[in-house]
Amino acid sequence: MSPNRDSVCKPSFEASSFRASDVDDDDHSSNMTLLHEDRHKPGGTTATNSRRSRLSRRLTQLVAGVVVLASLGALAYTAAGVHRLSGAATADYGDCGTSETVAEARAHGCVFDPMSWIWVRPECYDPDLVAEFMAQTNFSWHTEPKLRPETRVDMDIIYRGDFPKLFTQKDYHTVHCFVSSLGGVRMGYMMKKMHKAILEHRPIDSYLTEWHHTNHCGMVMLNDIMHQDVACTAEMVCPTWVRATWTSCRRY
Repeated sequence: MSPNRDSVCKPSFEASSFRASDVDDDDHSSNMTLLHEDRHKPGGTTATNSRRSRLSRRLTQLVAGVVVLASLGALAYTAAGVHRLSGAATADYGDCGTSETVAEARAHGCVFDPMSWIWVRPECYDPDLVAEFMAQTNFSWHTEPKLRPETRVDMDIIYRGDFPKLFTQKDYHTVHCFVSSLGGVRMGYMMKKMHKAILEHRPIDSYLTEWHHTNHCGMVMLNDIMHQDVACTAEMVCPTWVRATWTSCRRY
């Protein structure tokens, strides 16, 4: 008897960005002090430019927030549609195990999806969609958060899923969740995967149907847009941490 799918699926991405303040607090404090002093210099030019910059930044954040909220609403509506599907037979294709080990996932016949960062049953794996997104991105995965070239993991190992926990560029979250601006703005990986599942009545992995993941993606996007540089170091290295999820697969 397969374990309850809700107990199998666990969060894959865990608010995993690294704050620049953790790396460069002293520089940040000194920069803020200098900025404060400049605002009081005669002439007021710096203060005027600063006010204009703040206004422009707030307008940008407002527009970005509206776009993100609209995207969240669209995804929530789509996710709800999964549970309203009717008129076709349901089927349970099993899971990838409960011990959260690579060996058990492979023993269950599961494959690794690097765009979802999950172990998934073949029935819920879309190789064409994975290839489409992987071919248009240049993400690299590393064993440490500074993303140094010598710690990069080869792509064949990534596809095998040998490393459940790695570091990559924080833009991976955006492409994974909602939006890809590569080759023109278009639907992100998880959103497109869900739409295809609904339109073609495909089986769906338990990670895709988790509200926790939908909420997580919303928070990631809002955080990235409203605080674009907090996850970057002084050298503009912007890492994030990814952790694999072992899922179940079901046709609704």
